[in-house]
Amino acid sequence: MDISCQTLETDILLIQVKGRLDATSEPDLRDALKSYLEKGFLKIIVDLQQVPFIDSSGLVALVSGLRLARKKRSDIVLSGIRPQVQTVFRLTMLDRIFPIHPTSDDAKRSLI
Repeated sequence: MDISCQTLETDILLIQVKGRLDATSEPDLRDALKSYLEKGFLKIIVDLQQVPFIDSSGLVALVSGLRLARKKRSDIVLSGIRPQVQTVFRLTMLDRIFPIHPTSDDAKRSLI
């Protein structure tokens, strides 16, 4: 898995995830979310457009990031979720917890 970050606005960060989000890659995403929240980013977009697979460990990374964000009165939104990954969010009902947008531009507009 590869994680890249881009500042879109002073307080909006885009995190692009590429590859499988599973037990081996979960710590990297969890640590990245924690680090950027601690650096003061109030709004984070996690773009999952290039994530073909996510398992429960990957979901844990996202949920732990969301919990930390809420403690810090911050937001985490998701974008670009593929149909296979969308199914996992629907089955776990996490699609009711996370704001999910078709593109990172749509996600950015929702945060402004």
